[in-house]
Amino acid sequence: MSEQQVLVTGACGEIGQALVQELAKRGGYRIVTADFMPLPDLIKALSAEHIQGDLVYKIKTFYDYDFEIIFHLAASLSSKAEVATEEAHRINVEGTMQLLMLAAYRSEKYGKAVKFLFPSSIAAYGMPSIEVKNQAGMVKEDDWNMPHTMYGCNKLYCEKLGMYYGKYYGQKHLDANPPVMPDFRAIRFPGLISAFTLPSGGTSDYGPEMLHAAAQGKPYSCFVRADTKISFMAMPDAIKSC
Repeated sequence: MSEQQVLVTGACGEIGQALVQELAKRGGYRIVTADFMPLPDLIKALSAEHIQGDLVYKIKTFYDYDFEIIFHLAASLSSKAEVATEEAHRINVEGTMQLLMLAAYRSEKYGKAVKFLFPSSIAAYGMPSIEVKNQAGMVKEDDWNMPHTMYGCNKLYCEKLGMYYGKYYGQKHLDANPPVMPDFRAIRFPGLISAFTLPSGGTSDYGPEMLHAAAQGKPYSCFVRADTKISFMAMPDAIKSC
């Protein structure tokens, strides 16, 4: 049985490193990684090929590959996105759209749906006040989709783009014999905690940073209010969802 060719963007990030290790452990994949940084030693040997550089400008080279699965993890995270909003939009939205176009092209041309897995975020939600939040209780997928951050806006929009390219691209679903379209899947992750890597650029970073500091016997000054609450997920559970 031939190996499935897989693309993992943002491979140097927290999720990326864990995912590459898990895919290599499962076997049956030829893993191509992409990031603007060189691969860390931990996963360097697990990647068949690493494409380094700005994702938006590298996507045209991906048309030469036979990717059957795309894990699109590359993103400008919440804290960084508030400092450089235009750059965040370019990376988060334009990068995602270009990859979705690639997936749509390959799916239609070869008659086989390219799986496109996209980690979204609970940043896609937003409420006007802490009082409303305390009264809201369990929130459904389509409730309170009013993000307050550039990162949240980007993630919510990219979810909609994925649905479009997966079902309605070019309104080709109306054709008598509609083409095969990408198999787009997204999940809104909460904050993620890894035992091996630290996050960078996210508003939930204080959680894993506190735990890592405690494990090393170091003090940590938390940058959020004492009454702050946020959901977290352990990295192995997040990888299982992929």
